[in-house]
Amino acid sequence: MNMKQNGKLSQPLMIVILIGVTILVGIAIWFNSKNTPSDPHAHEEDHGQHAHAEDSDEAHAEEGGHGAIQLTAQQMAEQGLKIAVVSTGIVEKLTTLPGRLVVNTDQQAHISPNFSGHVEQVNVALGQNVKKGQILAVLSVPELIDQQANLRMAEATLELARQEYQREQQLWSQGISAKQDYQRAESAYRQAQISVQSAKARLNALGASGNNNGRFLIRAPISGVISQKDIVVGENVQLADQLFVIEQLKDLWLEFNLPNQFPGQLQPGQTIAFKSNGSEQSYTAVIQSLSPQADVQTGRLVVRAKLNVQADELRPNVLVNVLISEPSAKTALRIQKSALQQIEGEDSIFIVESQEKDQVHLKVQHVVLGQVSSDGEWLEVISGLSEGQKYISQGSFLLKSELEKDEAGHEH
Repeated sequence: MNMKQNGKLSQPLMIVILIGVTILVGIAIWFNSKNTPSDPHAHEEDHGQHAHAEDSDEAHAEEGGHGAIQLTAQQMAEQGLKIAVVSTGIVEKLTTLPGRLVVNTDQQAHISPNFSGHVEQVNVALGQNVKKGQILAVLSVPELIDQQANLRMAEATLELARQEYQREQQLWSQGISAKQDYQRAESAYRQAQISVQSAKARLNALGASGNNNGRFLIRAPISGVISQKDIVVGENVQLADQLFVIEQLKDLWLEFNLPNQFPGQLQPGQTIAFKSNGSEQSYTAVIQSLSPQADVQTGRLVVRAKLNVQADELRPNVLVNVLISEPSAKTALRIQKSALQQIEGEDSIFIVESQEKDQVHLKVQHVVLGQVSSDGEWLEVISGLSEGQKYISQGSFLLKSELEKDEAGHEH
């Protein structure tokens, strides 16, 4: 068939070409629609919604996690955390008075020499523990040389008198010697014995012996600690010189002045509590005496109490705080003092916000506190808690440390 009629394309061919062009244009439009978003703002809105969701989650996490800690029951046990319940109880008001530990003067020894003499040896140092009878120093004493010599002469005379007495006794028993000679020898022997005993007694009374060649041994009269020492080798000492002071530190006394606002409140035999400065450890002492006359300078009564315990930090002249309970005891809402922590500069405790099967949710709770109990274990709660609430009574310092670590991590 002839494709052209009078120089023009035939109608069927034109139709085929139009159909093909239409199909190609349709395919091009379809591909272009797949690569171009239908809404140019859709991506921006989706991104904005995603960012808003993240911001919302972070804000929610921060709000829920501030001052909050979540632990398992096993973690609670491993860290030694204990839960208590806020309750009512007796809370006494305490007054703190300054005091000082002193040595019991009944358990103290001041040592002076029994002779004037020259110091040859000093065997102990200041602060050294000594036993009763231990040699502290050695003196060379001229006077002692004469007394020891007299003892030796008396002993020699006694020996001669003893021999003469035994000889006359034998002769008299044999009828050779007269009875008067025997009696005279016996009398001389008895006198020689008395002379020796008298010389030894004088030396013993002065703490000396007869065989030290003029040397006097200064011995410790009691066991204890050398608290004062004023003697050196080579010096001359006199009878009135105080060379050593020995103290027994196991029986310390507590001494303090009682203000006039406590008349008749303290009595001998009463137990009081005290703490050494800078320490939270509490100790007790029993009142022994209250001076009948007020202190001249302060107008206060002087109280002396005997310590019930011994500890390394309890030494003479240590300053302490005496805890006196005032009569204004009352029943109030209270918590254990061991639960208290300083968080963000405020008195705070960790309360149990919720407790599930194996999860304990804790939260920091700021509180306003009142007075302290006489034993120092209880704190009055004025506001911030209600009766029946659960809180961490032991180990709260560990929770505070964990909280500070988390806050430091979030800042970075």
